[in-house]
Amino acid sequence: MNVYKKGNLYVVATPIGNLEDITLRALRILKEVDYILCEDKRITVKLLNKYEVKSKLISFHKFNELKSQENILLDLKCGKNIALVSDAGSPLISDPGTELVSLAYKNRIKVIPIPGASALISALSACPIKFNNFYFVGFLPDKASKRKEMISSFSQISALAVIYIAPHDLKKYIKEIYAHYPELEIFYSRELTKIYEESWHGQIKDFVGFVEEKEFKGEMVLVLNFQGVTSDKTEISEDELIEKMKEQIAKGQSLKEVSKLFAKEYNLSSKKLYNRYIKNNEG
Repeated sequence: MNVYKKGNLYVVATPIGNLEDITLRALRILKEVDYILCEDKRITVKLLNKYEVKSKLISFHKFNELKSQENILLDLKCGKNIALVSDAGSPLISDPGTELVSLAYKNRIKVIPIPGASALISALSACPIKFNNFYFVGFLPDKASKRKEMISSFSQISALAVIYIAPHDLKKYIKEIYAHYPELEIFYSRELTKIYEESWHGQIKDFVGFVEEKEFKGEMVLVLNFQGVTSDKTEISEDELIEKMKEQIAKGQSLKEVSKLFAKEYNLSSKKLYNRYIKNNEG
């Protein structure tokens, strides 16, 4: 009977823009492993070619993560050493890989982090806002109702909120945040470590004008100062909200119309509000 020594899963941070931001240890690991799991081969191969890394690349992204991980786990059990990288920065930070790492731990596979670049930490290290705590949001939800609920909840964290934003979402999301917190202090970084790196610090009301004047490329990091900040939106208890809905329905509006009306006013999900009203009035 053959007994294999299990391999290691290396979680390797790669540059977030400047290819020189890679550690010597990371390069050694990438050269020594049996293969490298990456999001996009076209991106990772640029790094490998620069440093003459010949290890095999295998695509591993959010669309094939669940399908691929059993075969990867089998390779690890059979003694293969595997590296996991993302397109940029530290894997698992708003990138795929969590399921694989969790599966590795469950099967007593050693998971070894190889630290390095991170857009999150890079932005915070250059942030002029004094802080003790921060809350990493990652990307905001695509669905408007969920996004508004999350934005509204930020007033409760009493810390910095760090958000990743794609360029095509920036103008819309900034306006939504501004509607809740018109006096918010913010710090913004874009194209970190690249030629056109840009940072901005000030009040969100001024930033709204700044983003309207230009077009943006590349993902960006937005740091929002919620230390001692409250939302500009009025809070309301569930009982008060139900009573207000009853008043509008009594005036002839449908439950669907009323749900949409109050969902918009209080930044709630109209569907959840609709179901909450029905449940409250059962029996």
